[in-house]
Amino acid sequence: MYFTRLSMLRPKVIAAASKRWDKSEVAPKHVSRVLDVKNNEICYIAGTAFIDMPLKPNILDEVTQEHFIVVPPPQEKYISEKDVVVLEDESGRVNLVGEILQRTLLITGIVIAVLGCENANGDFEVIDICYPELSPQIEKPIIGQNAYVAIASGLSVGEDKLNLELDLLADFLSGELGGTDEQGMASSITRFILAGNSLQRPQVSEEDRRGGRGRAKGEATITVNEPLEAMDSFLASICQNLDVDVMPGDTDPATAWLPQQPMHNALFKTANTYSTFHSVTNPYVADLSGVSVLGTSGQSIDDIYRFTEAEDRLVMAEGTLEWGHIAPTAPDTLYCHPYRDEDPFVIKQRPHVYFIGNQPEFKTSIVRCGGDETRVILVPSFKHTGTMVLLNLRTLDCVPVSFKL
Repeated sequence: MYFTRLSMLRPKVIAAASKRWDKSEVAPKHVSRVLDVKNNEICYIAGTAFIDMPLKPNILDEVTQEHFIVVPPPQEKYISEKDVVVLEDESGRVNLVGEILQRTLLITGIVIAVLGCENANGDFEVIDICYPELSPQIEKPIIGQNAYVAIASGLSVGEDKLNLELDLLADFLSGELGGTDEQGMASSITRFILAGNSLQRPQVSEEDRRGGRGRAKGEATITVNEPLEAMDSFLASICQNLDVDVMPGDTDPATAWLPQQPMHNALFKTANTYSTFHSVTNPYVADLSGVSVLGTSGQSIDDIYRFTEAEDRLVMAEGTLEWGHIAPTAPDTLYCHPYRDEDPFVIKQRPHVYFIGNQPEFKTSIVRCGGDETRVILVPSFKHTGTMVLLNLRTLDCVPVSFKL
């Protein structure tokens, strides 16, 4: 899959690199294979970045969890001083070194071009980095009046402590909460997007995990019927007034591998009777009144966070736009389907709106490239913050709305 990604993005990154470096005073040449680089000759090469990390988990960790009672707790970060940055193509790989690497956000799986030369140790000394050039945005239409899209994530239906906050959210979306201003804003909401983790993750006891008497190992005795029924009722109440798009997430009853397929309509017996109910994929792609929207349920940013020193998740989200890929760590550390002919996570055209669900807090920014502007939104987990986001399709402004008690 990495070579498929390289074949899709290499022409774009070489075009960007040529535009950036060919007219410089040095006028470096492009070397098509990383193993053809000559010592002390300034040039640029393109390939897939790979971060060799000794602390990176592997499949043996899952075997450990199956056979041992005490499992080492997962680390929040897997970085170390022994990490090595490598650039790889079909011919082989070369180690990258240089001061610029210390101040640049790099992650396994991104396709980049690097400018520099090979040193005496056989490493490639990098002095500049270039990313793929994406196709321009489609022109954003002029929308005459405010039209809002409500985005929430991490509802975690099934936790009793959230019942009142969910009721307040439903009342707000129905225009039955707040004063005149709030109700006026609610009346302009045209769509509600749920960006994953809508249901509480089923809790499996240690006895269930090891296999209790009369049960197979790992077979749980829990049921998710009650949370599903509550979720169905919640969605049905909103579908009476709005279009609702429900994305699957890490805790939802859907495929675990990305891209996640829509949750089955049979899970939502009442909501599914409304034409306004839509079970959609993760990642999510839509055209809303001419505004192109791209969104995920957050697994890719969560995975990137574990393998970089950076702490700012907004910077990581902006990075995925710059890299032209929303899930670069798949399939290395993020489960995904084994595609051969195409990488579905490549961003072919910059969207007007890019949101990431299930994040610790609300953050937003505008990413500008040439004449294009993309509104990037970190949608906070409703379970932890009681907050959703309102996006104005006319202006692309967005604000958080909190129901935290």
